[in-house]
Amino acid sequence: MIIGADIGGTKTLLEARVGGTRVLQRRYENDAHASFDDVLDAFLRALRATCLGPIERACFAVAGPIEARQATITNRPDWQLDASALGARHGLGSVLLINDFAAVVAGLDTLQPRERVCLQAGEPVAGGLRLALGPGTGLGVAAVVDDRLLASEGGHVAFAPLDADMLGLWRHLGGERQRVTNEMIVSGNGLVACYRYCLSASGGVAPDLLAPAIVVKRAFDEQDTIATRALALFARCFGAVAGDLALTFMARGGVYLAGGVTARVLPALQTPGFVSAFNAKAEHAGLAAKMPVFAVLAEDVGLRGAVELAARAT
Repeated sequence: MIIGADIGGTKTLLEARVGGTRVLQRRYENDAHASFDDVLDAFLRALRATCLGPIERACFAVAGPIEARQATITNRPDWQLDASALGARHGLGSVLLINDFAAVVAGLDTLQPRERVCLQAGEPVAGGLRLALGPGTGLGVAAVVDDRLLASEGGHVAFAPLDADMLGLWRHLGGERQRVTNEMIVSGNGLVACYRYCLSASGGVAPDLLAPAIVVKRAFDEQDTIATRALALFARCFGAVAGDLALTFMARGGVYLAGGVTARVLPALQTPGFVSAFNAKAEHAGLAAKMPVFAVLAEDVGLRGAVELAARAT
């Protein structure tokens, strides 16, 4: 039996398989648990009520950097994982820790046509590097080429404003006093920041409690002017960041937008603003336009990748 997990800042997905057959899959909200150990305990209790076989291998995809088989969740720093300790404590056999978006790129080949939406057809190069990035609690970035997974912390690269509103947002986030990163803007919290900036720019005062889902609802369901403007700004920022990273990695095999926020804001990404910002790369605009861009609709693509890597591990 093998286990895969996708551990983010907000939620954790876990799955167990035996011989290619799914035995159990669960989703856990992280706020309800003190640690990943608590989540894993809950999953293993449910699993052992279903299947009592030994667990030979596990692969845990982690939203944060990994060093010496140890990791800390970037946006949940009290969650610390040690591969050796987890294996010994829970009887998991061998344990592999990988970056969460490395798991996403490992899961790209499992996507069905209905699970992705083309935003730019481009001119794909067979065997070219494929890049995955996406906003959730943070901004994950990773790539794959020749079956090599390339993890990164591209979400923590400094944000480069492209237009007047992006510059205003950058200043709103204190850009003249501190470093503003891609993750501070292209993430769930970043969408809220876009709303607060747009409301402030219009002379309003943002409420203290505001969630990304509320901004999306106000834009799509209520046609709220400020929320609509904020979502359009978010889409342009997402496009600009995705295009910068696509050039950095030379993603001629395609750019895949995953993460918990992407599917929820898909209509905004399908407007001209996203692709225009993606391709606004001065002398390299033509190169950016050749890169295919897809929105990934499958929330569990990272979990699929973790399970695939657990199956391959020796």
